[in-house]
Amino acid sequence: MEGYFMKKSNIIIIFLICTVLFIISFGYGYYFIDKRVSEKPNTDNDLVASDDEKGDLEIIKEEERISPNTFIETQTKYTECGHTITNVSQAQDEFINMIESEFREYMKDNYPNTKIVSFSAKKIVLQKVKNYLCPNHYVVGEYQGNIAIFKIDENGERVLEKLFNDYPISLLNDVDQEKLKKGIVVDNEEELSNVLENFIS
Repeated sequence: MEGYFMKKSNIIIIFLICTVLFIISFGYGYYFIDKRVSEKPNTDNDLVASDDEKGDLEIIKEEERISPNTFIETQTKYTECGHTITNVSQAQDEFINMIESEFREYMKDNYPNTKIVSFSAKKIVLQKVKNYLCPNHYVVGEYQGNIAIFKIDENGERVLEKLFNDYPISLLNDVDQEKLKKGIVVDNEEELSNVLENFIS
């Protein structure tokens, strides 16, 4: 009888040990499998990220184009007087739908002396330099021996504005005659009146 209980208790101990080992092995297995799953790259997320990246690339590749609503600002600097005149206008028909590279190529071929400062679908800024006076000036000078007033055209050339037939420069002293032959540049009408008073009185 005593041997029977000993045998039965041994079976219980062995059963308990097996149960404990099973639980331990199950726990270890679950831990390592869970760890491997967490370390494995998420292919679904990767695909989503790839799609997002493709979307970003597509947005970047979609270049801005000139439209009828694009403004073109042209800044012209005149070196002889140091003035800068800014002109703003809407894009010409020939520029419509051009992307930046096309517009740069066009400007390079047709307006090589014009610099593109900035480019966007809303506004393009151009800059150019002209080595003469800007059109905002008057020049008091001499024409056919008489005192005359000249304006400056877009090409920097003097254009006769008014001729004083009754005031020949021969009546003036040599210094004043030389000044008028060279031309006296003035910036506005007020300054023009002051200069004329010195020669016409």
